[in-house]
Amino acid sequence: MGSLQSDLPVASFPPDPNPSTPQPTNLCRSFRPFRFQYTPVRILHLFGDHKWTGPAEPTVNLCLALRERGHEVWFASRKAGPGQVAALDDRARQRGLEPLHLFALTKWMNFRDNWSDQRKIRKYIEEAKVDVVHVHGSHDHLLGGWAARRAKNKPVVIRTYHKGTAYAPGLGAKVLMKLYVDGWISYTPAGLREDIANYGLPANRTLAVEGAVDLDRFDPRKAHAVREALGLPADAVVAGIVARMQRHRRFPVLMEAMKLAAGRAPNLRLLAVGRGTHKESVAVEPAKQFGVSDRVVFAGYRAADYVDTLASIDFKVFLVPGSDGSCRAVREAMALGKPVIAAKRGLLPELVAHEKTGLVIEDTPQNLADAMVRMAGDARLRERLGKAARLDAVSRFGPRVQAAAIEDFYKRIVAMGPRR
Repeated sequence: MGSLQSDLPVASFPPDPNPSTPQPTNLCRSFRPFRFQYTPVRILHLFGDHKWTGPAEPTVNLCLALRERGHEVWFASRKAGPGQVAALDDRARQRGLEPLHLFALTKWMNFRDNWSDQRKIRKYIEEAKVDVVHVHGSHDHLLGGWAARRAKNKPVVIRTYHKGTAYAPGLGAKVLMKLYVDGWISYTPAGLREDIANYGLPANRTLAVEGAVDLDRFDPRKAHAVREALGLPADAVVAGIVARMQRHRRFPVLMEAMKLAAGRAPNLRLLAVGRGTHKESVAVEPAKQFGVSDRVVFAGYRAADYVDTLASIDFKVFLVPGSDGSCRAVREAMALGKPVIAAKRGLLPELVAHEKTGLVIEDTPQNLADAMVRMAGDARLRERLGKAARLDAVSRFGPRVQAAAIEDFYKRIVAMGPRR
């Protein structure tokens, strides 16, 4: 991971009391013991979805971590409609966060719903004396920004952009950036620099922050491999991919790489975890086409045993970021002490340190095959990279580390006030 450029704000933490502890270069270098020094911030999160999408889990975890730090946090999300699964509600409640369903938060332009939401959100902001309206998608950004600017108490509007890339320029993006951004949070320093340049954002109103994962849940000491239940040979070296099976995820490239690697790594197997409407055409058919069906296990979507399933792999492969631009699946694997083969795409080169916590490659079939053969044939390499990945994850990816950085950002933006 390259170091963050000095023109991008990061949280300032005291030095590690044990200087011998390995300290990977990262955005939030170490977590300070909690000492509440400020007046609590009153934060309204708006999340315009009812699904457990890529951005949903980090948003829920952030809300909980901020509450733990003494702030007042409300999480308003879209209510599931008739016949829809309220996955976000269920997961949030399991973790101790009760979603608010006071606003429609529809994802499309509907004048009646939008006008009603703007009025209701503004009223809530005023009655709850909200300091920060934190938004996570373009439509809830529009509604939250519109309401905040009309509210008597003038809260600031902060947006987290969850894609892990720069915010694509367009008319809607320009309007939101100009009218309704007091603070901007990104998972990638490179993307953030582009946003500053494209939209004229003041650098001191931006923050590059690491995505967070539950380090206790993804603790290698607690996980138990379930290879037999998954149909994986005990002596296999298992590459794993966790991804929704979509056309852009480059499954044909992965299957071709498996074919190219077969002769040099006969004990190599692939565990594919995930689901998708086009699973057959996207992944199953390419495996048949390249003659590697007997080397690939499609494990489907895993919930209760997800951590143990992930613990069953020897290394992870990740080629294309999905809807969660923070690449949470990569962070989870690193937290479990799994080295990663990552493509030079999106946030991945900033997340995985080449030859330190994994291998970063141009993901042609041949390059990917070479990397997998190298991993499969060198247990010491896997051990070295895996241990470093766990250390890196502990240093960078904890929810408390992220919450401390965002807390400091809130304080700075509230003190500066709205841009307009």
